Amino acid sequence: MKKDRHFIPLKPHLYNDFACPECGAPAPRSIRAMVLGKQTAAEYECLACGLIFVRDLPAGFTIDVPFAFRSQDKHPYHPPNGPAEDWPAYPAYQVPLTDRYNVQRKVFKECKRIIILNTIDHLYGHVLLKLLNAQHYLDNHPDIGLVVIVPRMFEWLVPEGVAESWVFDIKLKQAWGWNAGIDAFVQEQWDRYEEIYLAPGYSHPDFTRIDIERFTRIEPFRLEDYLKVPPLITFVTRHDRLWYASPLTKFMHRALRKIGVFPNIAVWMQDRMVAGTIRKVRKRLPGAKFAVVGLGHPNGMPEGVEDLRTMRMDLDTELDWCRVYAKSQVVVGVHGSNMILPTAHAAGCVEILPYDRYGNMVQDLSVRYKDRMQLFMYRFTDEFASPRYVARHVVSMFKDYEVYRIDNQVNIF
Repeated sequence: MKKDRHFIPLKPHLYNDFACPECGAPAPRSIRAMVLGKQTAAEYECLACGLIFVRDLPAGFTIDVPFAFRSQDKHPYHPPNGPAEDWPAYPAYQVPLTDRYNVQRKVFKECKRIIILNTIDHLYGHVLLKLLNAQHYLDNHPDIGLVVIVPRMFEWLVPEGVAESWVFDIKLKQAWGWNAGIDAFVQEQWDRYEEIYLAPGYSHPDFTRIDIERFTRIEPFRLEDYLKVPPLITFVTRHDRLWYASPLTKFMHRALRKIGVFPNIAVWMQDRMVAGTIRKVRKRLPGAKFAVVGLGHPNGMPEGVEDLRTMRMDLDTELDWCRVYAKSQVVVGVHGSNMILPTAHAAGCVEILPYDRYGNMVQDLSVRYKDRMQLFMYRFTDEFASPRYVARHVVSMFKDYEVYRIDNQVNIF
């Protein structure tokens, strides 16, 4: 089998390069792999002490902190390097779910050696980031067929070249649970293949190596055209993580929302801040165009703004938004998975970063440049930044662009 840390062996040899969590004996006997939706795990038996247990396979967010539990009673075993997520203890994992979510196995080329990339997750951004791992295997391991396990709502992003896609009509929230139906389908496929691996599904790929056009079929904004076309600034808004004017505004909104009073007032205030930013940018960049996207109701924007917000998502909307990103020099939005595709297509961004997301800085941005241009093109503001402050950044990204580019890309060795 392939000796590569980016390939976790499943068949004919199942990964067991670790010690028994009870007695410490090496290399427990492998019993079977399990694909339970979000979780990919395997069952083992220790030949020294007889313990039968389930342990996370080193994929997704369990790579560094794999959790294990005794099969008999779910007694937990945490790794030596810190506590892991005790997912079997959650209520959603107490009763196995037999739903197969109208799964479809789509075969594009027959392969006997495959690597499975499981992208199912309960968070939108996690699914998307895992899916981007596909490019590595398509480019570097064409001799092994790539099989992508994907929720139906993300199927449009599966790149050409995969051997198969196993498409589940599963909602994000349904990924959080013991999905025995998904596992049963996967087990039924096992005998088709001679050699099977699991992709780790890294959560934070190097975006400078990602060709987003292979996933969305939309060419991103070319930096050489930055000043050749009229400025287009796109605001990415959301109603569940907001741009607040002040700490007091944030506190009052959360307090009022709990008692059901004025639940949407902060959304209205955010719209006012976006509109205010647009007006201030227009004063300095009279020829600029603006667009607004995101889950929400289109209203409250200045005249001439293309407001593409909607509460009903479908493929046409996804593609329309991506086309707008790809025409935008700058996208503006609050930190979150809503910024992954916008920054993958636009030339740069201004991100409003909440205090509690400092530890996740840049994880939601598709940084496209390796040189100093990334410092110029990807900017961060305080979560309570004023429209004036955000507008200054946007204007600077146009007014100062050419001098910065020449100094840092041309006049160097």
